[in-house]
Amino acid sequence: MKTKLLLLALVTVLMVGCDSEEGLKEQTQIQSKEQIQAQNENLEEWSAKLTADLDKRRSFISAVEGDFEGQFSVEQSSFSISMKIVPTIPDYDADRTRTLAELEYELQNLNLNIHVVQWNPDSNMSAVGCVIENVKPDLKKGILNIIASGCSNSYSLFLSDDSGSSDFGTMSTNIANLVRNGQIRFVQEFKGKLKSSTNGQTYEFNLNRI
Repeated sequence: MKTKLLLLALVTVLMVGCDSEEGLKEQTQIQSKEQIQAQNENLEEWSAKLTADLDKRRSFISAVEGDFEGQFSVEQSSFSISMKIVPTIPDYDADRTRTLAELEYELQNLNLNIHVVQWNPDSNMSAVGCVIENVKPDLKKGILNIIASGCSNSYSLFLSDDSGSSDFGTMSTNIANLVRNGQIRFVQEFKGKLKSSTNGQTYEFNLNRI
């Protein structure tokens, strides 16, 4: 009789142990699924944020891309200046979904290459130029600072309109907000400041899209 009781108790313990093991296994699987789901949701949220940030950056880059020309004066002499602005990464094919790695890479590397040429219209041999690569625009303030060791001068470009405002900073910030939100597709004008490496003086100029 005692032997039968011991066997019954042993079987009961084993059954309880199996049930506990199965329950633990099931609980672990549920937790794993929840973790995977949470990770996927986090990735989707991060991807959506990167996409939104990239769309705003692309809107800005596209708005300032193009060819611009203007003039400035130094004492009694007039000079012409032209700038060709192109993105470092071509526009993206919207038919394919980008990976997180692609989004992060483009956000980091989508900037501007700018070719600057300036010359005295009265002298065919006066043209000087340089190329500045990977210029990072200030998307909030709407400013492009063009500084490179290969350029004889440095330049600051402010997004502009035909309002005639003398407050370059406020005007540029306001336009930059419209550009990021897609309300302005193409910037038609820049207000510029050129700092000469020769005499250290700063000269203002306008650049208009051509």
